[in-house]
Amino acid sequence: MLWRDLHIRGIGAALGELVPVPSEAGLDRRSGQRAVSVARNTTGMDLAVRAGQAALASLAAVSEGALPIPNAHFHAAIWRGSRGIDFWSRASYVRARLGLPAGPGIATEINAMSNSLVGGIDLAARMISGSDDISHVLLTGGETFGAPAFDHLTTDHGTAYGDGGSALILAREPGLARVLATASYTDPTLEQLHRGHSRFLPAGTTEVGVEHVRERKTEYLRTVGTRSVHTRNARGIRAVMNRVLDDTKLTLDDLAWVVLPHYGHHQLETQCLQPLGLSDVVTLKHAGDQWGHVGPNDQIIGLTHLLARRAVHAGDRVALIGIGIGMTWTAVLLQIDNVPDSLRRNAPPLRWPWRSAPRHHIG
Repeated sequence: MLWRDLHIRGIGAALGELVPVPSEAGLDRRSGQRAVSVARNTTGMDLAVRAGQAALASLAAVSEGALPIPNAHFHAAIWRGSRGIDFWSRASYVRARLGLPAGPGIATEINAMSNSLVGGIDLAARMISGSDDISHVLLTGGETFGAPAFDHLTTDHGTAYGDGGSALILAREPGLARVLATASYTDPTLEQLHRGHSRFLPAGTTEVGVEHVRERKTEYLRTVGTRSVHTRNARGIRAVMNRVLDDTKLTLDDLAWVVLPHYGHHQLETQCLQPLGLSDVVTLKHAGDQWGHVGPNDQIIGLTHLLARRAVHAGDRVALIGIGIGMTWTAVLLQIDNVPDSLRRNAPPLRWPWRSAPRHHIG
């Protein structure tokens, strides 16, 4: 879907300490994971607040007069440990801690798992374009993992998880980047990939326990085979990327960066780069292998990184691709408009160099 007068006006990210991955950690060596973000003594919601504060500050930098108040707010967290408590509103907590007042609009949660925020851009675009009474939409996310319930390094196949939060503000007025096009695709035949043969917990259960993502995936893969999953994933990711490129009359060669999930090297190659015919030179492969997979926050953290480190310039086109359990895929195609110096203070931390190889700037 092509969009007119739709822009990113605020952005922010918050990460923890980057802890090196020990060689004896039990993580698949093919992941290439060098470190993960570990945020001690905090919550996913409070990481979202930190990111939201940075997003509001960047909104102020591109606004004149009074700071616009987001009319709608979508919050995302994929893991129960990132949600604080049940039967409670995380979105309202984040909004209140950001100092946003009562008023028209809704604060709620969105759950497309790790596609919640990139997919949320697609949803927010449709909301803004069809609603005269909504001018700004705030998207936030926050995740904190931890052993024994969800070990950062060994819970999933070849993917290390990191703690962090992110925030994005979309609006009709120009700001940091223009949203050129979005596209989403769903294949519900893949929902069992993360369910395996597990039973559903009864309504009155007090059972919580350890998350068995690795085991559930193995159960499903033994039933259908890896090739079946790869084929359906390739269909989904190609569908959304081809749609936004076709809509904008652009090609992969026109993109300065493609910001993908932080899956680790092997999963990134098989699930994203190979299906798209894409070189890792235009990805954040060697930044993601320092942060870990931060659920739905990967792409917003990555875009914050590119802006804050001035790795993009006005006129650059950048694609964000989200992939979520279920499964869903979303592509968002952006054109950078403005890179304020004030964004530098919000650069996500790094321990090592992050560019895949020396490269010329694509304008």
